[in-house]
Amino acid sequence: MSREAPADADIISDEELTALLAEAEGRTPEEIERGAAEIEIAPPEEAIAVDVDE
Repeated sequence: MSREAPADADIISDEELTALLAEAEGRTPEEIERGAAEIEIAPPEEAIAVDVDE
């Protein structure tokens, strides 16, 4: 099973995503960016896989 996005999937830029999140949360894009900068997110290759069915 492939996890790749279909070729026809809608792809948005980081700026567009930030704007959508800001609108949904009733905040400014700058507030969203500051909040994201405060969260430490590990790159996917450093993630720990967890089996939720166990």
